[in-house]
Parts: sequence; structure tokens; C-alpha cells
Amino acid sequence: MGECHEAIRERPNRKLLLFGGPVVAYALLIFFLSSRQNFSPDVQFFWGFDKIAHFVEYFFFGALICRWFSVMKLIRKGKMAFILTIMIGIGYALSDEWHQSFVPGRDASLWDVLADAAGVAAGAATYRRLRLKVFETIKDAVGRELI
Repeated sequence: MGECHEAIRERPNRKLLLFGGPVVAYALLIFFLSSRQNFSPDVQFFWGFDKIAHFVEYFFFGALICRWFSVMKLIRKGKMAFILTIMIGIGYALSDEWHQSFVPGRDASLWDVLADAAGVAAGAATYRRLRLKVFETIKDAVGRELI
């Protein structure tokens, strides 16, 4: 297990691919979904379903961004990874809504951005909490810091 972590530390491009790649892929998925014309009304099961979908979509995005920043040497200390995650997540949500304003059948909504922001914050907070709990448990068991 230690050899794998050493290989990641020695190759910054590998770290970028392993941790940054999923963030970029997920951002592209969000962009693709935003480019689609209006979804069928059958998809909305109840009032507010859209906001819950936005929250969940950006929850995972926030967790992925925070995961990436948490392994970056200059950012991972303190709350910097969390703060940058929030800033980038909300910035992407704003750009996504702006992008939707050009897609036929779609519109931009400040309420969607608020749901996205809440999702990013919750995802980042959850990731930080789990990471601290899991890695502290492993650190105590193994006796050294991982990643």
C-alpha cells in the first residue's frame, strides 16, 4: 500500500490525472447535460425535483473538487481546499446557468445556482469530514500519515 502512495507522490502528472481527471470529466458531463434541450415533463416527479437534482449533481461535483484539492501540497492544509472548492463550484454553477440561457428550451435560474451552491458546500463538507475520519483512523492504525 505504501508503494502506491509513494508512486503518486513522485509523479505529479499521475496525481493530476487520478484526482483532477474525474473533476474535469464530471464538469464535462454537467456541460453536456446542460446542453440538452428541455427534459420531458415526465422526468419531474414532483414540485422541487429540479432543485433536488441540482443539489445532488453538485454534491458529487463538490466532493470531487475537494478530493482533488485535498491532495495538492500547497492547498490541502487548513480550510483552503474547502474554500477553493466552494468558489470554483459556485463559479462553475454560474457559468453553467449562463450557458443554459443560450440553449433552446432552457433558461438560467438563480434558484438553480443556489441549489448548486448548497450541493457543492455539502459535498465538500462531507468529503472533508469523511476524509478526516477515515485517514485519521488509518493513520492511528498504521502509525504514519497517508497521502
